[in-house]
Amino acid sequence: MGRDVMGFDFRTADGSTPTPEAFRFDCDFHALSGGTVYTHVSHTPSHYRRTTALLKDGLDEITVTATHSASGGCIVRHGRREIALPSGSVLVVAKTRAHEVLIPWRADTYTLQMPRAAIAGLLPGLEEAPLHLFAPGAPGADRVALAMSYAALFTGQGTLAGTPLVSAVGHLHELVASAIDAHWAASLPPEHAAASSARLALLQRSVRARLGDADLSLDTLARLCHKSPRAVQQQFANAGTSFSEFLAEARLERARDLLANPLERRLVLEIALECGFTNFPAFSRAFRRRFGMTPTEARALLTHR
Repeated sequence: MGRDVMGFDFRTADGSTPTPEAFRFDCDFHALSGGTVYTHVSHTPSHYRRTTALLKDGLDEITVTATHSASGGCIVRHGRREIALPSGSVLVVAKTRAHEVLIPWRADTYTLQMPRAAIAGLLPGLEEAPLHLFAPGAPGADRVALAMSYAALFTGQGTLAGTPLVSAVGHLHELVASAIDAHWAASLPPEHAAASSARLALLQRSVRARLGDADLSLDTLARLCHKSPRAVQQQFANAGTSFSEFLAEARLERARDLLANPLERRLVLEIALECGFTNFPAFSRAFRRRFGMTPTEARALLTHR
């Protein structure tokens, strides 16, 4: 069984025709901007190939692919080489190069596809058919993994559009380019916009996921993200805020959203506790300063619009 999908020949791992019960290929597809696409596929063992015959289609996009499985990684073949990569490794390869990837177990595969021109515009010396392998911990692996995490974050949220989306996709291109070319990456300032924006967005996601933890602190967040408290605080400072300011604002916004939900029947006190506030009078004062009304007034107004 084979199928041409986005310029690749997809097959089962052993090339046989599977029964419907034994085959899984669940794909989330997100078209971003400027020809950049992000996909997440949950699948059974599979084998995909960019064959010599398929090279005639003229496609030249660059794909960035990471496979995650508790059972192991994948096998990459190109030319006469066969390379076993551990789970979490990233393959960056152009569609102008024949290659194949074998994933012999159930896995989740994440792929960014971007126009070659977007990377070549940053890296004028980009080879015609690049292929780069990034095992965890290898030079450049942190940048390309950051790109994948950032793409998963903003496609999952589904809130970016227009100029912010174009800017975020540009950051993805820059992160991939910096992983491919270490010399180009070294020429960038320490807090280059692409890396800084992606890291901050991931920190913000970690904070929002833990708003109900009344004891959430800078030290706790730093430990969870495997960073120093100073590095975390600097990421927020680069955006003109601080950890404590962002946490307070995120909690108030969450509380407002819950109060505006007409299906939300809990007491205002219960909502405040869920958002991490332990002092109800202090919550009410902070809410009024931020939104110009008490939580009770906000609920009455917002749920009757």
